[in-house]
Amino acid sequence: MNHLANFVIGSIFFLFSSQLFSQTYFNVQYVNSLPKTIDISSLSNITFNGTSVTYTLTNSSTLTDDISTISNFTFGTSNGGSPLPVELVNFTAKTNPKSVILSWATATEVNNYGFNVERSSTGAWQMIGFVQGHGNSNSPKNYSFTDSSPIAGKVQYRLKQLDTDGKYEYSSTVGINIAAPANFSLAPNFPNPFNPSTKISYCVPIDGFVRLKVYDVLGREVYSIVNEIEKAGSYSVTFDGSRLASGVYICIMSSGSYSNNIKMLIMK
Repeated sequence: MNHLANFVIGSIFFLFSSQLFSQTYFNVQYVNSLPKTIDISSLSNITFNGTSVTYTLTNSSTLTDDISTISNFTFGTSNGGSPLPVELVNFTAKTNPKSVILSWATATEVNNYGFNVERSSTGAWQMIGFVQGHGNSNSPKNYSFTDSSPIAGKVQYRLKQLDTDGKYEYSSTVGINIAAPANFSLAPNFPNPFNPSTKISYCVPIDGFVRLKVYDVLGREVYSIVNEIEKAGSYSVTFDGSRLASGVYICIMSSGSYSNNIKMLIMK
């Protein structure tokens, strides 16, 4: 990186931005440390001698950096006096037969802890997953998340980007129409045999009360996985059998007149 050229260009841009933009911030990105932000209204001059750069503030105090420690610097607007931590460049959703795949990318990241993935079909937002961020980055990063239990109908998704200091920003929303499954179904669990957990997938074609319970070979209920009203859609749940002994168990799904079962084998 040619730091000298960048600072010459940046200094010229500073002269214009300080006149044209009332809320502009000078953001210095470092190679191995957290960034520094200076409010342009408090900055009167930027000078450099080839190896260092000096920021002169309006109160006549100065700050000095070694140019070799700087990876980049930018000018940008802010919310509440601090730069936005992540520059999100896209956010999309697409469907396959039993899931929704969300994809997004960032151009830069500052103090990015990660993203809560949220879903809404009724106006209320529900967190359905978390994706770890890259912390500090000046290069594009790509992310994805699969909603393996999508709800049928018109569904919206959004991201809640979390800073390492607890601050957060919401992305714009993406909407998608998800067709309801044609029939009830209960798929074989995977893996099987398992220890200690396995995934159980099932489909519900209409809204209704759904029961998904686990029984031992004597017919005794040992675990209730689902026992509630669910919207039409495809679902995937994880069953943890760590508290059960090795052996064969029966998982029974029922809803209205529909009933089906699968055999599961715990091997410890």
